[in-house]
Amino acid sequence: MTNLRCVFAAAAMLAISALGEAAQPYPARPIRFVNGSPAGGPTDAAGRIIGEALSQVLGQTVVNDSRSGADGAIAPELVAKAPPDGYTLLLGNQSSMAGVPAMRKTLPYDPIGAFVPIAFIAWNSGLLVVHPGVPARTITELVEYARANPGKLNFAAANPPAILTAALLKSTTKPDMVNVSYKGDVAAMPDLLSGRVHVGRGGMNLLLPYVKEGRLRALAVTMRNRSRVVPELPTMSEAGFPRFSIYGWFALFGPAKMPASIVERLEREISGVLKRPDIPDQFNGIGFEMGGPSRLELAAFVKEQIAAWVAAAREAGIQAQ
Repeated sequence: MTNLRCVFAAAAMLAISALGEAAQPYPARPIRFVNGSPAGGPTDAAGRIIGEALSQVLGQTVVNDSRSGADGAIAPELVAKAPPDGYTLLLGNQSSMAGVPAMRKTLPYDPIGAFVPIAFIAWNSGLLVVHPGVPARTITELVEYARANPGKLNFAAANPPAILTAALLKSTTKPDMVNVSYKGDVAAMPDLLSGRVHVGRGGMNLLLPYVKEGRLRALAVTMRNRSRVVPELPTMSEAGFPRFSIYGWFALFGPAKMPASIVERLEREISGVLKRPDIPDQFNGIGFEMGGPSRLELAAFVKEQIAAWVAAAREAGIQAQ
């Protein structure tokens, strides 16, 4: 009887605690931004900028939780299965929300139905780079060198955008390069810097410092328009790939069925944060561009991105696995 009373008492305390938290205004405890990028990667960098600013206005810590692996699929699966209470959110990007769905036959999450859009954050300007040991200063020269030296160049296939970039290069121009797989941009850096791999595609925030030091050479930006950070670099389209339509971006999502009041609160606060003059400066300083679809347009944007990835993968000859 005593044990039974203890069980009832414990259950009552848990119920009271849950009711107490539910009665508190959101947020009542730290919020977690889950992303599929390794620490130091572009998505991780975006999360830290927004998370720190959001912490100040919400009065609660925003924790940046990197869950890399499986080409970025681990993070969205975790958030899709989390309670829809606003404390576990997904900082999604082009890989997790469009690339993985386009390149896999089965997924542990629905990129549309499993999430509620909250806010678009920024575009990410990626770079196509080579090790200085490669005698190429343009993509045309890279292709010519690869053709003349079949099988001698390795491409760092560190994430879906890099994999697709390599495949588009190969399908369009037939250079003979060998793909080497890595678990993200950060993991590929030691081999890229040492010259064990020769070509790579990654976020500007990660690669640009090495370009400025002369340890890597940038050939093009993977954006729709030239970057304000490195305006001298051509876009992939200008460099001879007019159908290249894979761009980096970041947006915040929550688990489906999150209360509308929490979604609207987060959207409002993030919108205010993005208007602060210091935030665009921080983003621009690492190669990110501001502006994008609204929350109400975000679901349609993700569908369009998935379609663009499917089309690009088909053109590159990539079969869904």
